[in-house]
Amino acid sequence: MDLRAFSQVDIPTFTTWFNSLPNNDVWTEPFVHSRTVGDPAYDSALMLTAVVEGNPAGFLLGSVANDTGWVRAFVVRPDLRRLGIGRSLFGTFEKEMRRRGINDVTVGWAVPRYFLPGIDIAYTSAIVFLERLGYETDRNARVNMDVELTGRDFDTASAEARLADRGVAVRRARTADISAIRDLCEGQGYHGWAAETAMALEGTPPSIHVALLEDRVRGFAAHSVCGPIHFGPMLTDATLRGLGIGSVLLKRCLRDWQQEGLRRCEISWTGPIPFYARSVGATMGRAFWSYHRTLQESDA
Repeated sequence: MDLRAFSQVDIPTFTTWFNSLPNNDVWTEPFVHSRTVGDPAYDSALMLTAVVEGNPAGFLLGSVANDTGWVRAFVVRPDLRRLGIGRSLFGTFEKEMRRRGINDVTVGWAVPRYFLPGIDIAYTSAIVFLERLGYETDRNARVNMDVELTGRDFDTASAEARLADRGVAVRRARTADISAIRDLCEGQGYHGWAAETAMALEGTPPSIHVALLEDRVRGFAAHSVCGPIHFGPMLTDATLRGLGIGSVLLKRCLRDWQQEGLRRCEISWTGPIPFYARSVGATMGRAFWSYHRTLQESDA
């Protein structure tokens, strides 16, 4: 077995393998590209491909942010599991972390371009593997909720008219809104969301809708940022909550997907759960754990 940097040629294979995981058959090659070689933070020493007899045998997609090592995703070809491939990938990644003076490693998501909120708790083999490597979880679950889109009415015309009577305008975001959206995130204490919403502005058209009061962005909802069928993040200025702004922005995003022919979506890392259940009939879906390990000198 050899290890090399994950490259453009690996994207189709990784996408196929990742989509073969239970409940995970939604990923496209452009989305995988945006989280690997297309990510401005792509680091060839941290995104790895294991090769056996000239063919890919496994992948580990890692990154560094905030003095932490992140494993965004990992997968080994099913017929080659339990041969030490995954252990070798993690060992190489951890060795590079120690070389850079980084001792903390989180597995299952990554800021800001992650695949999933953590390790799906249905992925028994992945959980067993990580715990054998010494990774731990606090078992605090991040949950997604499911929304059926087919045949649903997400019209917001009357609700938007009521908001307009109160001086609140709703529209699709524009690239020029990026500073105002960032200010809202930081002002409300959600600093990490600024980067995620910036990604929503990369699309054509942008996959983010905003609410404005006195020409200031006071709320937003984004989709297709965390994944192809994944909603979020969403934020409304705390002083304006209760007016129905969040519900309008959410439904505008769901209507975007309906127009694309999507049948269902997932609300990522959901909260507050009652709001989504009430507003659009969302139901409980997948649950995820995040894993962490502090590297020790003895690991070298």
